[in-house]
Amino acid sequence: MKKILLLIIIGILFYGVNVKADSETFYEGEYINGEYINKKIDGKTYYMTMQFIRDSKGDIVYCLEPFVSFENGKTYIKYEGNLAGYKDLTIEQKRNIELIVYYGFGYNKRVDNKWYVITQYLIWKEIKPDADIYFTDKLNGTRIKKYEEEMNSILNDVKKHDMKPTFVKDYVVNYNDNLIIEGLNSNYEIVTDYNYELSTNFKVDNIKNDGIIKIKEKANYYKNKVAIYDSTNSQDLIRPGNIENKEYIIKVGVNKGSIILDIRDDNSVYTIESSFRNTCYEIKSSDDVIDKVCTAEEPLVYKTVILPYGEYEVYQTSYGIGYKKDEKIYKVKIDEKNNEPKLILYNQLIKNDLDIIKYACYYDDCIFEEGAVFRITDRDGNIVDDIISGENGYANIVLGYGSYKVAQVKGLDNYTFSSPFEFKIVDEIAEHKKELYNYYIEEEVEVPPQTKVDVSFWDLLVELFSCIFAIFSF
Repeated sequence: MKKILLLIIIGILFYGVNVKADSETFYEGEYINGEYINKKIDGKTYYMTMQFIRDSKGDIVYCLEPFVSFENGKTYIKYEGNLAGYKDLTIEQKRNIELIVYYGFGYNKRVDNKWYVITQYLIWKEIKPDADIYFTDKLNGTRIKKYEEEMNSILNDVKKHDMKPTFVKDYVVNYNDNLIIEGLNSNYEIVTDYNYELSTNFKVDNIKNDGIIKIKEKANYYKNKVAIYDSTNSQDLIRPGNIENKEYIIKVGVNKGSIILDIRDDNSVYTIESSFRNTCYEIKSSDDVIDKVCTAEEPLVYKTVILPYGEYEVYQTSYGIGYKKDEKIYKVKIDEKNNEPKLILYNQLIKNDLDIIKYACYYDDCIFEEGAVFRITDRDGNIVDDIISGENGYANIVLGYGSYKVAQVKGLDNYTFSSPFEFKIVDEIAEHKKELYNYYIEEEVEVPPQTKVDVSFWDLLVELFSCIFAIFSF
């Protein structure tokens, strides 16, 4: 069916980017010996001896309309590469036809003249599937079956062309692993940010990031793009050429994660002499150390390097002054459920007890003293804490690594105070225990000063004789 001029003008305006008036001329070429086709539609039979249609350069083209006559020297609207503007066919028909002419006459070893006839036949059958189009043994002769194997070979190529390749799927690899896509080769145009090698397969080494690979099968068999020539007063034509192929996107996911190490200091006891510096951990996979972290003076939250999914070991390699070594080996797993597992690492200070048992002694009688206060200071004289003895005389404090001084600051009235003493915590084995005795201080009684009395000798003598007389009188 021919288009009216108005539709062509509209098509030119709307699809002006892809369409242009073409001055190319076409002519009927040589007949192809022994090739005859009949075409029936609406009770009318068209029979013809097959012949080439060529352009001014002698290159072949094909007729698109089975029941329209071809006339030389007509003007055409040309759709090249993008055939969307040609409205007489459905999208599916246009795609099938451009693939038929791509794989038809002239493709690979299909160079015998019969392949032109076969290709033209398949085009007409695609455009008018309900029309009765068949080969005959002569002009308007008897219907015959012919070239079925050859037609199937072209149609198989057409069918396979737009089938998604089996290798087009999502790929997931472990971080820093290689990706090989078998079947993706130099027959495809490839657009990707990955640095790849391409031979019989596609290969990317040491993948570290998610990404996409855009691929499109190359259609570079011809020197030009496929084109349709649209005429209002003659046969529409199609010229074989390279076609726009479907683009596929391959998604690549990378299994990766990190381990969060929350390295914590021990603030449960007092110390000023410990150092958290150089508290170090290593992260290991199999026998390989893949990351290491060391603290300064402060606790640290550390995120490891990017790691593939898998199981890892975390262990302490060094520890700060005044701390105990963590002998535990921690097992950590990174997977799709948890790609950033968190491991809390508690560092334990060396700490020990100071035990005091306080006695109050009244001469040789000693009892537990309750309420005695002892002040603990560090090496710099800073007050750490005051501890008080209980009813059993017991006082206790747990302290961290370092040197300390203990002095009694309160006790019973009229009792002595214990002498200050020093001790040092350097391990958790040594015993720091003191039994302290305070003694009663005896009170001193003051004698009043005597009053001086002036007595004469004669008075004393009289007093003496008075006493003697009293004795004898008795």
